[in-house]
Amino acid sequence: MEIKNYFNDYKKYMLIYLVFVAIFLFAMYNAKLFEHYHYKVIFLSITVIVGLCGIYYSYRNKNNLHKIGLALIIVFGLMLVFLAPPMSFPDEATHFTRAELLSEGQLYPEATDKGFYVNDYYFNMNQAQNSSTVLNSNFNNPITDHKGYWEYTTDSPFYSYILSALGIMLAKILNLTEIWALYFARIANLLLYGAVAYFMIKTIPKFKLPLLVIATIPLCISQASSPSYDAFILTFSLIIITYFVKMYCGEINEKNLAIFFISILLISLIKPPYILLGFLTLVLPFKESKYKKYSIIFSIILIAITVLSVSSIFTSMFVQSAPASTVSRAGQMQFIMSNPLILIDLAKNMIVSIPDLFIMKSNYFHYADFEGYKLFNILYIIAFLAFSLFYKLDINLEKNKRIILSIIFLIIYIGIYGILYLQWTPVGSNVILGVQTRYFLPIIFMVPLIINLKNKKIENKEMYVLTFIIIFLSGLMMLPITHYY
Repeated sequence: MEIKNYFNDYKKYMLIYLVFVAIFLFAMYNAKLFEHYHYKVIFLSITVIVGLCGIYYSYRNKNNLHKIGLALIIVFGLMLVFLAPPMSFPDEATHFTRAELLSEGQLYPEATDKGFYVNDYYFNMNQAQNSSTVLNSNFNNPITDHKGYWEYTTDSPFYSYILSALGIMLAKILNLTEIWALYFARIANLLLYGAVAYFMIKTIPKFKLPLLVIATIPLCISQASSPSYDAFILTFSLIIITYFVKMYCGEINEKNLAIFFISILLISLIKPPYILLGFLTLVLPFKESKYKKYSIIFSIILIAITVLSVSSIFTSMFVQSAPASTVSRAGQMQFIMSNPLILIDLAKNMIVSIPDLFIMKSNYFHYADFEGYKLFNILYIIAFLAFSLFYKLDINLEKNKRIILSIIFLIIYIGIYGILYLQWTPVGSNVILGVQTRYFLPIIFMVPLIINLKNKKIENKEMYVLTFIIIFLSGLMMLPITHYY
């Protein structure tokens, strides 16, 4: 009888789920959908069953959002780990190369004229552009120490690859095949992300549901399920959000300030614009002047370290790789100084690129050409904005604090473009190259805090929010299923 009552209570959520799954499937329809349809039927059926089970579990545990968050992240994340073809995530081969080097004890990559000298057992897995999966290709060769040259890798701090390197090391210790080195690298990052999300959602005093929504953004799950340093950035972004909210709610002390600023430092050494997250302390209600002084001191130290980290002197201490001949930070700065009006063109480029950035060319995979992909992005943006605007948040910032958050958001947003113009774009270009949606995920939490409406709020609709989380995570699974299998 109890099971029947539960079904009657949440069958409307299941119906909503099935309707959107049908919409996604229709939007992704193309002739290729009928190729190897038996694989697609199996994987899509599993996805739907998992989604329906997720709704049931969420309904039974709607007062334990941390448990729901962990379950959704781990289950859908693991599905993506195995569904996403080898090296299909953005720059996955580049990040895996760095993790492989670290697993062999090389903290920082050493470039040669031929590239980076590294174990080459994984080179043949870089075939995602050919829709190569474990079902139509052989990726079961042993892991060997035979060397080869890989063209490029990252020069980010080594600690951002520790988890993925440990996953690779475990695969080597267990004498597994090449594909499992990649799987374990992905899983290691995912497990850390899921564990941190669990504890942050559990311990955050307010803003629990928004934190769950942010932690389960499809692009967050996608990046957390890859060997990329983005998994590290997103993991520590959850910590930053949690401790910001804690301190905003009155829990300002040395420990919370230290955790907050150290987390910002760790991700800022990877992507310098995130250093500006330290200015979130401007909206904190300091009751003791000493903590305000501590925050100022921490901010100064943070800025100094980050500035040093992007300087040529500091960089040369950690990496011996050289940028492309057409890319030069110093050359780009000199070009801007000589042609200041170029800033107008760059500002225009930032504005007109918004549709491409968040809808038209926003990608979860490195070779994303799915039918219906744009619709998926549009629907998610609408759902996220609707939640941000209308859901009743238990944190209601004053107007002046919203303005401060807006300024911080815009400066970081522009800063990401600026860094990529200096470090990724050829000298003299009037457009900015290399900008991707995932770079803005650490600041997305500010959106509901800034735009949430005071007088138009929806209460007690948690199950609808949870249902749409599961809908879009299922849609994320459908992308590789309909395209690659």
